[in-house]
Amino acid sequence: MTIDVTSALGNNSGTTAAKKKTDENSPEAIQERFMSLLVAQLKNQDPLAPMDNAQVTSQMAQLNTVTGINTLNATMEGVAASINANQTVQATSMLGRAVLTEGNDLKLVDGKAVGSMELNQSADILRVNVLDAGANVVRTIELGPQSKGTHEFEWDGKSNDGSTLPAGNYKFEIEAKAAGKDASVTPLTLSVVQGVRNAGAEGTKLLTSNGSEITFADIKQVF
Repeated sequence: MTIDVTSALGNNSGTTAAKKKTDENSPEAIQERFMSLLVAQLKNQDPLAPMDNAQVTSQMAQLNTVTGINTLNATMEGVAASINANQTVQATSMLGRAVLTEGNDLKLVDGKAVGSMELNQSADILRVNVLDAGANVVRTIELGPQSKGTHEFEWDGKSNDGSTLPAGNYKFEIEAKAAGKDASVTPLTLSVVQGVRNAGAEGTKLLTSNGSEITFADIKQVF
């Protein structure tokens, strides 16, 4: 007769697992259940065909492996939680800092808006179209030939006909051409970090002035 270690430790999936108390899956509880089953097996074994030492040793090794994994998982969860908490505290140093991330949001404040882009190759023609809330082009800004790399542009809040547009949120699109073909370009938006949030398993989130949540990996540049 052989103990099924998996059955002895209990099934952790499905509705049944959801109803169990946390301490039922602790290493101590697992060992206690296993030893109870082992003692019961030894008491009821066939005297003419008793368990051999190798069989008992093998089952004890299985127990040590499973309980070791459970302990390791608990330790790693604690380490991850500690790292997230420390990262959130450190992220508060970003409050009030301007950051550059992927996106095409453009915020007009006091007659000025700044955007950026990353050209993945040199372009013969580089053009920015500013769009209003209705996706209408209200201003076109010609940037001319540009080399590969990051480039900024500034908008004075004026429309193509010279009228002053109201402050608020706009978007922009980029046209880039190289030898008559579309050139690869990524729009970048400038925003200010206004808050920090610990998102648990998702890590630390930075809340920006344009209403989005970003991670440190999303940041291209800090000002």
